[in-house]
Amino acid sequence: MIDFISGILIHTPFWVYFILLFLINRGLKARKPATVALEKLAIIPAIFLLWDIYDLLVFRTLTLATGSLWLVGLLSGAAMGYILSKRTVVTRAAAPRSIYREADYSALPFMMLAFAVKYVLGVMSAIAPDVLQRPGVSAFAIITGGLFAGVFVGKFVRYVRVYLAAEMREVG
Repeated sequence: MIDFISGILIHTPFWVYFILLFLINRGLKARKPATVALEKLAIIPAIFLLWDIYDLLVFRTLTLATGSLWLVGLLSGAAMGYILSKRTVVTRAAAPRSIYREADYSALPFMMLAFAVKYVLGVMSAIAPDVLQRPGVSAFAIITGGLFAGVFVGKFVRYVRVYLAAEMREVG
């Protein structure tokens, strides 16, 4: 068993560890109130969206069914992320294209859960690629990928809406 686990860890691409460390860093930073530029807030949703789109294109046959499953996951996750972010105070900051947000204690757990699911599915695709082609497992991978990406997209949409609403009040 130890050899199996060490084999997985040794054969994990370096960039996966880089993403893990980056996500941990960002998740820990999110646990403190901060003024953050919208561009920085877009990084996490972009990582999960790109990673998921890559998985869809490389490991799946893009069909109406796979696209629909992914869209259901993405929209469900976006709604969840938006609702989660409504619990925290978010205001437009004085810095250009920035918002002030209270501590976000949900970011790190969601990032780690998303990473763990993607990592396990990646290991499964390397060890037993035929398993991921089974309809139930494939649907799980597609929906959860969209769901996790959606959570971060939903939070980002809320931040942008708060920023734009404050900007409109200043102009109007």
